[in-house]
Amino acid sequence: MLRARRLASAVVAASLAVGGLSACRSESSVAAYMGSAGDISVQEVDKIWDEAYDTLTDKAKAAAAEAGNAETAERAQVPFTRTEVLQALVGHEIYGRIAAKHGVTLPADVPYAQFAEEKKLPADSTYAKLYIDNYYLRGLLTQSLISTAAPADEDMRFVYDQLAANGGVQPGQDYASWKAAQAEQNLQAVSAAARLREEVRATADELHVRLNPRYAFDLTVLGVEAQAGAIDLLTADFDDRWAVPVADRP
Repeated sequence: MLRARRLASAVVAASLAVGGLSACRSESSVAAYMGSAGDISVQEVDKIWDEAYDTLTDKAKAAAAEAGNAETAERAQVPFTRTEVLQALVGHEIYGRIAAKHGVTLPADVPYAQFAEEKKLPADSTYAKLYIDNYYLRGLLTQSLISTAAPADEDMRFVYDQLAANGGVQPGQDYASWKAAQAEQNLQAVSAAARLREEVRATADELHVRLNPRYAFDLTVLGVEAQAGAIDLLTADFDDRWAVPVADRP
């Protein structure tokens, strides 16, 4: 059951505007078309992922050498995918624009090093900075959208289904009894996250965002941490709003 505390918001990407791109504009070298914000290339995504891989590899080699096992250093395991890199890049642009609209800014004392360690992300990496900025901006934006408006029943039922599927609901507890047990703070969090979801979609539409379908993902706009990991509670889906990738022209 949801605790009577502020739910963590973890929005990661953006829903896309309706309509497609013609094949002549779609290139496999582009990971995301971002309109006036500029395209995000596959090369940029790879560069951020490779940066983390190199950092972790060097760390593993150093640790093995210190232990006298330099020849047995294990291959570095990067704790995120290239798709998650693109999510972070797209999310950073989207949330930055929404934050500017609402006058929301990051605090000066964001604990980057501590947060990166908790999430097992390479310290000082580009991805860690993007991820942490997005995490805090989402939380601040959600707080700024808190109101007394009741959440839509459809959203509450989706949250219930997500929790039930991940062991977050007491055995045998049906939707009606679960909803009745929710604290006002939880209801407000779901309502605010739904409002944020619509702002994300609107901003993505303004930018005419399109993704290369090679990087398929939905946006998480509300989530909680569980023992088994993060659980997505509300998401902004992409439907079929994809750019069609074709081979680059010579």
